[in-house]
Amino acid sequence: DLDPDCVLTAQSWELFKSYATRVRSITYDDDEDDAVISTGLIIQALAVHPGGILPNLRALHWQVYEPGLTQILAFCPPSLERLSLHIGNEYLEVDSVKRLLSGLSFFLANRLKFFGFGTAFSITDNGILSASLNAFLNNQSGLLEVKLPYYEIQDPATISAVCQASPKLRTFCGEIQDVTKKTFREALVELARRSASLRCIRLISEPHEEEIYLTDMEPMLQLPVVEDIRLWLSCRLELRSIDIQQMGQAWKGLTSLILRSRKPGIPLPHLATFAQWFPALQQFAARFNCSEYIPSADEVPSRFKSLRILTLLDVWITDYQMPRIAEFLAIVCGPKVEVRIDRYCPDSGGFIDEVLPWQTGCEDAKLRDRMDAFYRVQEAVKRVD
Repeated sequence: DLDPDCVLTAQSWELFKSYATRVRSITYDDDEDDAVISTGLIIQALAVHPGGILPNLRALHWQVYEPGLTQILAFCPPSLERLSLHIGNEYLEVDSVKRLLSGLSFFLANRLKFFGFGTAFSITDNGILSASLNAFLNNQSGLLEVKLPYYEIQDPATISAVCQASPKLRTFCGEIQDVTKKTFREALVELARRSASLRCIRLISEPHEEEIYLTDMEPMLQLPVVEDIRLWLSCRLELRSIDIQQMGQAWKGLTSLILRSRKPGIPLPHLATFAQWFPALQQFAARFNCSEYIPSADEVPSRFKSLRILTLLDVWITDYQMPRIAEFLAIVCGPKVEVRIDRYCPDSGGFIDEVLPWQTGCEDAKLRDRMDAFYRVQEAVKRVD
């Protein structure tokens, strides 16, 4: 930290300028003891660099807990393409964040390719903030990725602002809270506006109802180029075989799929239907209902073609169920697929961002032993024949 009255020599500024032009990415967290930025230093630096302290900066991650939010504006040169902003103090004034978004909208109009935003505010305060956030998003026509971890979207207008302003949007990640099925569907309709470009969708939602059906998510079937889908629902997800067929026909290029629900609703035998209709799928995680009838090996109609990792979420397999389930998984997956069990639930930000079930889950030793034994028997039978 530098005193505002500190006088720096011309030689110091020349050295600073030579380093400043090289900086492409910066992460700032004012919760760190040694991460205090002096307002006096900013004023002096801007006098030397009217166009921005770091004139060639491309990416900025800014996490703040203290007042003085507008310091970030000094680090937003015309070159900035990626901005991640997190308000870590729930007691900061909402109006100060609204003013900050207004300032950023002016400084960064139509420049960003990536925007991430989250707060520690209550759901009520986030609601007050929504109009300012929507105005900011409406002023960004070049966005390719939008991630809103730790920010509860309560109005589809926020998604509408992103999709209408950004014709090339490839990734949308957000948390839609305290909604009805109707509102949830309206949000998905807005996402479907970018059907020609959206490759990645990650959504957390807490509908008021007990179950969600494919008919409630039908607008998502209008996304033909999507490759990565994650859905975290606070209710039961009910899918029939015909529903899975429709999903597979709509998402032919899907390579990664997570379906996390509060209660198991997808019968485990439907895994064979996923195998039939999702030929490109490489990573799949879902919460299955293992209590229904499990078909024997000669009753399984199809096997995954590209799958590398299957994760069973929040599942407990009893000793009685183990032989039948292991045999079924061995047939539908094949020996090259890593089957994992994940009873760990990441927080919403981790789910939206990069924490994957296939990174946190682990192989069940008993299940793997049973599957391996089945493969050995198959190989032995082939040799005898």
